[in-house]
Amino acid sequence: MILSLGLGALAGESRITHLPSTLSATPHTVLPMCDHHHHAPPRRAISLDYGRDHDRDHAAWSRRDFLTSATTAAAGAFLIGHGANARTVRASSHTPLLQSLGQAETDRVLVIIQLGGGNDGLNMVVPYTSDAYYRRRPTIGQAASSLMTLDEDYGLNGAMSSLDPMWGAGDLAVIHSAGYPNHNRSHFRSTDIWASASNHNEVRTDGWTGRTVDRMFPGHTQDPLEYPVAIRIGGASSLLTRGSAGALGMSFSNPDQFDRLAQTGQYYDESDVPATLAGDELRFVREIYNSGLRYRQAVYDASQAGSNDGGANYPGGSLASSLASVARLIKGGLPSRIYAVSIGGFDTHSNQLSRQPGLLRQIADSVTAFNADLGADASRVLTMTFSEFGRTIGQNGAGGTDHAEASPMLLFGPGVGGGLYGEGPGPILDSLPQNASALPMSVDFRRVYASLLGGWFGLSASDTASVLGGGFSVLDGLVAGAGPVSTTAPPEAGSLRLSVGPNPTAGHARVAVSLDGPAAVRVEVVDLQGRTVRVLADGTLPAGDTALPLDTAGLAAGLYLVRLRTPRDARTVSLTVVR
Repeated sequence: MILSLGLGALAGESRITHLPSTLSATPHTVLPMCDHHHHAPPRRAISLDYGRDHDRDHAAWSRRDFLTSATTAAAGAFLIGHGANARTVRASSHTPLLQSLGQAETDRVLVIIQLGGGNDGLNMVVPYTSDAYYRRRPTIGQAASSLMTLDEDYGLNGAMSSLDPMWGAGDLAVIHSAGYPNHNRSHFRSTDIWASASNHNEVRTDGWTGRTVDRMFPGHTQDPLEYPVAIRIGGASSLLTRGSAGALGMSFSNPDQFDRLAQTGQYYDESDVPATLAGDELRFVREIYNSGLRYRQAVYDASQAGSNDGGANYPGGSLASSLASVARLIKGGLPSRIYAVSIGGFDTHSNQLSRQPGLLRQIADSVTAFNADLGADASRVLTMTFSEFGRTIGQNGAGGTDHAEASPMLLFGPGVGGGLYGEGPGPILDSLPQNASALPMSVDFRRVYASLLGGWFGLSASDTASVLGGGFSVLDGLVAGAGPVSTTAPPEAGSLRLSVGPNPTAGHARVAVSLDGPAAVRVEVVDLQGRTVRVLADGTLPAGDTALPLDTAGLAAGLYLVRLRTPRDARTVSLTVVR
């Protein structure tokens, strides 16, 4: 007899199905996205066609999530069958990333926080000197006086002010407008792209973190480790703990499940079953599952060895509980390299001002408490946020924003090179036409991943390229003290100059670049969808003035952006092509 166990059976549904297949028992939680998942249906502020697509997207997400929970192998090892035919089934943990992490001699940890639903980056990292920002958001724009100032142009939403000490210490980095070319506005598709580090037209069934662990722990599938290399708590994307051959590490559907294991050594409560024959069967199934989990002892031992600092002052909420659990395991000596946690509710199509600030406050206060709780271990832990997409530039009729493209990422910890990275949205907003709906990408998110893989985990350039499916330039200085660090000071304000003329142009134009010193630069022309249509320079330019010719033949009439980037600064000017 082979038992097929879904989440419902282990959680308490009185049903045991006999199937000639592998045992399935990975619990999974749908990450909340839209506010209508937990509240009365909001007033719709989007077009009817868009609304139908949005509803179909959520239905597809739910169906896919259910199938994932019903078919993914459980993390660990357990017995199926009975008597002489009983055999052990181990969770798959083959991924290129995890193999690479084994080769790297490091005890460093990456904690990933997924912001589910599509976070509005413009109201998180606010371009408070942009007239277009306030013009497009007359009632939901954040007043400059309410912000936590980052520099003379940008401020963090005031709800995140508890991060100010980290910013002052250089332990907070902001990546402006992260995304990818040809951005997808579907929740589940875009989440998969971020979690798998794939192209928009490429579908993968493994995550970038899973492939990393394969690189760090070569041979772990043939000679399994005694601890999970990755742990997921809550509703973060299952791809984050999935490798090329299936699930890896260990997953907890919520912080309460982790607490049960930490307190009792049991993944599922064997006593909480009905006093019926079906209850007896359910207890037997749970006993088999609990006793067979490969990583149960390692996680339990670490949870007993570690403890949370009572002075860390965690706020309420599932994110804080998840991060407290992660801190306990790290302090308890569990060698896991990657943790994935989540907070949902960012799909703010309506009443955004009453919802997003509370979520941002949870993030800031939870991360602040987490880093305080880690104590001496904080130096080897880096925390990163991501969301599947940003929101529209302009507010809608219901005081909310709709699905769009680029959104900022935040990185926290003493190992971070604090500051602002990428080109901020302010000048771009002021140059875009009034009907432009989406903020174009400034930084490909895979450049952030490449910076972490090489700088934080110490993977080679070839391993990093293998994990990410190609070479991506790193963000210089993003990870401080992990590998070679540039000693060149960032350019002072005004040291980088860019202009283009004639503008508008119907044919040839000249792009003028001025540098105070020689520097590696990239000069490109992009359209309003973020696609590069011309590369004018990609290498080292000398100090002084350089003229780059631009032939607009083949470009459609319209507005384009000319971008100049160096490792630590960027400039953008708009260019109008006429025909």
